[in-house]
Amino acid sequence: MTAKIISIGNQKGGVGKSTTTMQLAGALSRRGFKVLVVDADEQATATRWSAMSEETLFPANVIGLAASGSKLHREIQKFVDQYDIILVDCPPSVSAPTPQSAFLVSDLVLIPTRPSLADIWAVQETIKLIERAKAVNEGIQAAILVNAKQPNTQLGRDATEILKGFDAILLKSTLHLRQAYAQSVVLGGTVHDVPSGKPARVEVENLTTEVLSLLSLK
Repeated sequence: MTAKIISIGNQKGGVGKSTTTMQLAGALSRRGFKVLVVDADEQATATRWSAMSEETLFPANVIGLAASGSKLHREIQKFVDQYDIILVDCPPSVSAPTPQSAFLVSDLVLIPTRPSLADIWAVQETIKLIERAKAVNEGIQAAILVNAKQPNTQLGRDATEILKGFDAILLKSTLHLRQAYAQSVVLGGTVHDVPSGKPARVEVENLTTEVLSLLSLK
């Protein structure tokens, strides 16, 4: 099968793009999918993350293509027959050539956001750019993931209500602010490798199921 392509992007940095990318990559790999992570961010967080463990390999392949710029979509297409799912970790400014190029071939753009007004404003700008990509890529979907959420807070509830009004799918899955996510980076793995990471594992598995459903995969 030709790979499904998921870009993880947001106009703003620090919203959990790389965390979402790597956790999703690990969970998809555990379900038997052959996964490629394209590190399109010059900060190379995904690349460094995958190299942290000296004992085990990260469950998905990771390649750095940040230098591809506006030609990234062509580079991605070279791998579509070799993998089941390709995840693209985009740089913060989605108005730059690299993420715009990725959107041209993406089946889904996953937009992580923290539950704050500054992050929510950035989501709006990201959705606008996805709408532009639809001129070339009519089938592209946009989905919002609330990340680093703190339970039972008014801020979280307010953010959810605002995001419901955006022209994108608001995922039911959320990732809460948990130590397990930070610990998994140090291990060079995912929350599945963190002994105390069960709550985070449940969140990641729920996200994975929801994403697969959007892509009509099981």
